[in-house]
Amino acid sequence: MSDVEEAITRVHHEEWARVMAALTRSFGDLDIAEEAAAEAFATAVERWPADGKRPTPAPG
Repeated sequence: MSDVEEAITRVHHEEWARVMAALTRSFGDLDIAEEAAAEAFATAVERWPADGKRPTPAPG
């Protein structure tokens, strides 16, 4: 597994609940929050291998 793949896996594992909580509060809808979080992580999977991971990959 590459460093980028490890970073994505780690961020997903460590941050998913916090991301979901924040998005659910923002949108007021769990389904929309889950869709937005999934799209964000899918974008990371697409972009990080080419662009590199963010210096602080956790949302904030």
